[in-house]
Amino acid sequence: MFNCIKCKAELPDEAQFCHLCGKKQSSDQRRYKKRGNGSGSISKLSGGRKKPWLARKNGVSIGTYATRIEAQKALERLTDVDVTDRFNLSLKQVYDQWFPEYTRGTDKPEQSHYAMAIKLCTELHEEPFRKLRKSDFQKVIIRLEEEGKSKSTCQKVILLFNQLSHWAIEEGIVQTSHSQKVTTIAQQINEREVFREEQIKAIQASNHRAAKIALILLGCGCRPNELFKVPLVNCHEDYFIGGSKTKAGKNRVIMVSGVGLAAYQVLRQEAIAKGCKLLIDAYEGNKVAANFTKRDFGELMDQIGARGMTPYCCRHTFITNAVRAGIDRAILRRMVGHVDDETTEGYTHLSVDDLRAEVGKISTGLTVCNKSVTKSKTQVMNSA
Repeated sequence: MFNCIKCKAELPDEAQFCHLCGKKQSSDQRRYKKRGNGSGSISKLSGGRKKPWLARKNGVSIGTYATRIEAQKALERLTDVDVTDRFNLSLKQVYDQWFPEYTRGTDKPEQSHYAMAIKLCTELHEEPFRKLRKSDFQKVIIRLEEEGKSKSTCQKVILLFNQLSHWAIEEGIVQTSHSQKVTTIAQQINEREVFREEQIKAIQASNHRAAKIALILLGCGCRPNELFKVPLVNCHEDYFIGGSKTKAGKNRVIMVSGVGLAAYQVLRQEAIAKGCKLLIDAYEGNKVAANFTKRDFGELMDQIGARGMTPYCCRHTFITNAVRAGIDRAILRRMVGHVDDETTEGYTHLSVDDLRAEVGKISTGLTVCNKSVTKSKTQVMNSA
């Protein structure tokens, strides 16, 4: 608000004429009320700019606006926000500060996933992070879907957006996460297979040294690299504590089910007897996950006639069998270290027989219901 230069009546900020005396107001003669200390300042930039009104707080530029009212409202939204130099960090700058802090102590595969994800959203690199909204993040995912990227790739980018948003909230750059509801409809490419029952029995009957590791992976559903890195001190009678990737995946209790429990207990006892540092140190074959996959596991798969299967298929098999067994989804998610149910769903490979069995449960329920209704009618007729 300011006062008319002639009659001193109070006028709106954008008034060109006084509504009382009709006097035209000159922009260089307007006098705005002084803003309170700490509430920021507004100034008009010279030249024919589309957005000449500059808003500042604590000496930090908030942005430029088309009208003074817009600049004022922008400052009002920041009334209780402590504005620092980080306030105007771009998405790439936020990533550069977040990455070394978040990924310290993580393995290289996990770091490479984030490095890949940031390269897939270059259109947002220079955008101020505080100005990004759900639509901005979603447009990136839609573009990736149109380019034919897989579901897992799109999910990695969404995960990066979520991690950056959480960091930005903690640093006072934004007040809420605008990436939480970003979704993807991309299809999974090269979907992993699950081991059939006869293949699992063939692994159990095999005398190949890799069979022991394969059974443990089938019995707990952990990521292969998690098993290869777990310290022996974290290994207990029927579970071990380990994990990787997200906060939900790290330092979790990983139970070993019956299919792999005997193999796990044998390996654990051997490791204890040899005074090993890691559980995998008691294994006689390749102790590096990548080498184990290429050599030992590959030999085992050739032996049982399952060429093309990888150690990661054991994880998919465990999750699929757990869903078939009716394990609570929330508990299953914690067991395998997934952030949400959607990720776990992507690891579930139910067959037509599985779906047929579930439909059968519905049919059975309806039959029982109809019988009870029929009985009730009969009872009514007899009583009559």
